[in-house]
Amino acid sequence: MTSPTVPAAYAGGPPPAPPVPVAVGPQPYHRVAHLDPRTARWWRPLATLGVGAGLLLGVAAVGLVAVLVAAVVSLAAPGVLPAVSPELDDPRNPLDLLLMLGSIAVLLPVVVLALRWGGGQRGTVHSVVGRFRWGMALRAAAVVLPLYAAVQWGLTALWPAPDTSVPPLDGRLLLVVLVVLVMTPLQCAAEEYAFRGLPQQVLGTWLRRPVWGVVLPVPLFMVGHGYDWVGQVDIAVFALATGFLVWKSGGLELAVVLHVANNLPLFLAAPLSPSSLQQGEVDPSALLFSLPLTLGLTAALTTWVSRTHGVAVWEPVRGVGRVPAAR
Repeated sequence: MTSPTVPAAYAGGPPPAPPVPVAVGPQPYHRVAHLDPRTARWWRPLATLGVGAGLLLGVAAVGLVAVLVAAVVSLAAPGVLPAVSPELDDPRNPLDLLLMLGSIAVLLPVVVLALRWGGGQRGTVHSVVGRFRWGMALRAAAVVLPLYAAVQWGLTALWPAPDTSVPPLDGRLLLVVLVVLVMTPLQCAAEEYAFRGLPQQVLGTWLRRPVWGVVLPVPLFMVGHGYDWVGQVDIAVFALATGFLVWKSGGLELAVVLHVANNLPLFLAAPLSPSSLQQGEVDPSALLFSLPLTLGLTAALTTWVSRTHGVAVWEPVRGVGRVPAAR
C-alpha cells in the first residue's frame, strides 16, 4: 500500500493559513454585502432579520414596562404625568407627538445594529462609502426643504381646515415645536432605513436586480398608513421614488431628505388644526400637487447625482464601503 505524497510546502510544518477574502470591485447599494465574501453568505440576511426581530422584542418589552410604570404612577398620584390622547394624534400635545414619533424612531438603531451584528456590515447601511454623506444631504436639503415648505404651507393658507385656529403661544407650544424639530428627522430616517435600506440590502444579498428591494417593501409601507385609496396612491409613489433614489445615489441620504422635507412642514403646521394628524379620507385633488412635487424632485435629484458622480441616468453610484466587520 502506497503512502500519500506530502506536498513540499507542507513538509516539516503546518499547512499555510487560508487566504484572506479579497474584496470585489465597487458595488451598488443593494449589493454591498458582496464587497466581502464573508458578508455575502446566504445566511447573512436571515441573521440580520433574526437580530432585528430580537431587538424589536427588546424595545417592545422596555416600552411595555414604561407604560406599566406610567399607569401605576398615574393611579397613585393623579396629575403628576401629563395626559395623552387615546390615538396619540393631538398635534398640540407634546407628549402625543413624542410618543408617536419616538415609537417609529426606535427603528433606526434597530436596523443599523441588525445589519452590523447579523449582516456583518460596517457602515454600508448608510451608503456605499460606509458612512452617512452629510454633504450630499445638506446640499439637497437646502433646495428640497424650502420647496416642500412653500408648497405645503401655501396650500394650508389657501385652503385651511375647518378647525383651523391659532393655539396659545405658551410653553406647551414651544415644547411641541421642539419635539417636532428633534423627532421628525429621526422618525423619517427610521422609516427610510427600515423600508428602503434594510429590504434592498437583505434582498440584494441574494438577488442581483434592484427592483425587488424597491418594489416589494411598498405594500408594507402602505399598510403603516391609514389613508384611503387616494392617500395610498400618494404613499406608494413616494415609496417607489425614495426607493429608486436609494439605489441611484448609493445611499439613504436623499431619501431621508425627501421624507423630512415632506413631514417637517406638516408637523410644524399641525398645531393650527387639531385634526391634522388624523388619517383617513384624502381629497383626490391633493394628488395634483403631491405627485408632481415628488416625481419632479426625484427627477431633479437623479439628474444632479448623475452629473455629480459622472454616471448615466439609469446607472447607480457604486462604492467599496469600509473594512467589513464580518466574523
